[in-house]
Amino acid sequence: MRTIIVTVGTSLLNNAERVGKEDDLQTYLRFTEPEKASAETNSLSRLLQEGDRIVFLHSQTEEGKRAAEALATFYKNNGYPIDLREVTDLQYRESRFKMRGLRSLVATLVELIREERDAGRQVLVNATGGFKAEIAYATLVGLLFDVPVYYIHEAFKEIIELPPTPISWDFSLIDTYVDFFDWISADLRPTAEVDRRLRPLPDEIRLLLVEEEGYTLLSPTGEAFYEAYRARVEAERPTPIYLHRRAVRALDSAEPSVRQVLHERLKRLQVAEMRKQNSHSVHGSDCLVYPSGNVAERILYYLDERGNVRVCEVFWTHTDYENALAEGVYRIHYPREQFEEWYP
Repeated sequence: MRTIIVTVGTSLLNNAERVGKEDDLQTYLRFTEPEKASAETNSLSRLLQEGDRIVFLHSQTEEGKRAAEALATFYKNNGYPIDLREVTDLQYRESRFKMRGLRSLVATLVELIREERDAGRQVLVNATGGFKAEIAYATLVGLLFDVPVYYIHEAFKEIIELPPTPISWDFSLIDTYVDFFDWISADLRPTAEVDRRLRPLPDEIRLLLVEEEGYTLLSPTGEAFYEAYRARVEAERPTPIYLHRRAVRALDSAEPSVRQVLHERLKRLQVAEMRKQNSHSVHGSDCLVYPSGNVAERILYYLDERGNVRVCEVFWTHTDYENALAEGVYRIHYPREQFEEWYP
């Protein structure tokens, strides 16, 4: 079974008004060709299959709600399972639309994609209706979550498919500084407080943030990348990790807060995509270092013949890490029998 997520605009209301049917939308929809009735009916006429479920996303405006409810009633009467979702703050006020509205759109799309996939349904996004910016962000979410996106090309009046791309998205920035992204996503954060936390972090992170009314939060693009990162981490089957006794001792001797950070690093080290994107070789060792970036916590590891992760050393200060590399950290110094499996 498929679910088609449809962004809704006001073309239905505008088209019905031109022929004097703005007060009788159901009659207008029944007796007007789908290609002419609205942007949504035009694209759905080319997409719908028997058994499809439709979710209409509409703005937080009276016009958007009215159009979506009319479409929902029409397709429900034609035998399709229907759901309606209002996108909070997606309205005509420019500042609220740019910041909160588009961010809310991203969050709603991500939530729906997760829900439908958990229910075992294939997801498609029909981004023909709504504000122009909705198409851009719906497309971004579709690409990040491997969901095909469709819209009607204005010039050729044909439906265009943007299929999932084989491109591997780089999540290493979020993976390295995930504690910051988790923190800023958890609550509204005053800009002054965010600026203090950002001082030692790379400038690139600011590209994923926006400021609004004294607060700094993830931009719509930042929200999309952060949620896609979380989905990748949650979806992938974790690789078994084995810790050498030196790594075990290092973990046990760390302060509780530091130990928690290291445990989170180890959990993400179990994700193959994050290991590949966020590890590098280093002089003074035949192990790989995870994560990259300017962070205190470092894990020296290698993959054994079965693809399991073998962690030789764990550090939480840069000085200890540099001193160890100066002496040399080589696999031969870590006998296999001195490793034990680690469980999150």
